[in-house]
Amino acid sequence: MKKIFICFIVSALMSLVFTGCSSDKPKQAGQDMKSATSQAQKPAESQESGQTSISVKTKDGSLSVENGDGSLSVATDKSVELPKGYPSDKFPIYEGSFIYSAIELEGSYTISAFSKDEVKKVIAFYEKVLEGAQVNMDTKTDESLTSMGTKSGYAYTMDVGKSTEKGYQTIITISLQPVK
Repeated sequence: MKKIFICFIVSALMSLVFTGCSSDKPKQAGQDMKSATSQAQKPAESQESGQTSISVKTKDGSLSVENGDGSLSVATDKSVELPKGYPSDKFPIYEGSFIYSAIELEGSYTISAFSKDEVKKVIAFYEKVLEGAQVNMDTKTDESLTSMGTKSGYAYTMDVGKSTEKGYQTIITISLQPVK
């Protein structure tokens, strides 16, 4: 259920971002993603209404949306890069994972990834990662791990479970918020 909620939040964020980027102009026949993206990359003029500019980029099979407050990257073909500043030394992404989406907003991060390895192996990896954490809630079964707590200056929520995505056995979702 938590995985569905996280996917819903990511989808809602994407919908909101792309709704703000839409145009009333109909697309011309033959207009492709590349030309639409290059038009969207032009900086928007600041207006008194308080609108901010948004940068939309496609690169190596991923889509990135950035503004002054944060960024969102979603994979279309290749794994996306982790956002600058992501504490991968404290909350590493399981080796060989396909990073589907990466969101950074004012120092908070949400990462969604898939692994071809079995769930139990990925859970064992993240149990070691979470050693020394102050755990507020921890639920573990043979096929899932959900943990919430604080570690290394971040409040975290981590979910590892069985994936229904074709070609992947495990889904990983990590959400981090700086502790103030």
